[in-house]
Amino acid sequence: MNIRDLIIDLQLLVDGENGPLDGATVELLEGPKMTSAESKTNYTGNNFSFLLDADKSYKAIVTRDGYYPDSVTFNTNGIFDDYTFKKTVKLNPKPKEAEFDVYTINEPIRLNNIYYDFDDDKILPDAEKDLSYLVELMDKYPDMVIELSSHTDSRGVSTYNQKLSQRRADSAKRWLVKEGIEASRIKAVGYGESLLLNRCKDGVRCSEEEHRFNRRTEFKIIAGPQTIEIQKSRLTKEINTKG
Repeated sequence: MNIRDLIIDLQLLVDGENGPLDGATVELLEGPKMTSAESKTNYTGNNFSFLLDADKSYKAIVTRDGYYPDSVTFNTNGIFDDYTFKKTVKLNPKPKEAEFDVYTINEPIRLNNIYYDFDDDKILPDAEKDLSYLVELMDKYPDMVIELSSHTDSRGVSTYNQKLSQRRADSAKRWLVKEGIEASRIKAVGYGESLLLNRCKDGVRCSEEEHRFNRRTEFKIIAGPQTIEIQKSRLTKEINTKG
């Protein structure tokens, strides 16, 4: 038989901890430098098939979201008849990320979307998503009392910025009270420009985006539960800049 008429192939199965695993990708590398020859993804099953050349080294790398990658190596040296390599790769799952972050009392928690236009205390439409989630948290922890703090950028007179930030904190508090949260559970505090999160202090040239990052609202627990759970991606932990 002419060696060019040989049929050599790889039949590869991908399993997970509970059996066949779909959605994996197999990349086939070949030759002494292990260059990429072919890549396949199977979203509906766990079987893969590749035609191979004679007298070559191969490596099949198996990957899938949520799992650690694995691989198998083999070669077709000295094969003179039709041959099928049958391989099974079992992928191990990565640890699942926690669905919640835990926050402790007095830890600043940033409300991602509570920003303000320059020199304005009006709640922007994007803010309602975060404020609505804060209402959910206040309902979930009915004994929780919070400090709701607002911060400005460094532009303008510091005394004016302190008053502006207080108006902004009061504005956010009014929104929450309107949604049914008792006013006594919210202490609104304006910190002005005293707690900047970046380099944009007086005299430093910064972009509007950098200044906007400092115009923010945060909250922290000041009474009630010692810890609370917040769904990941809903809110972002902030480094405690209050010293």
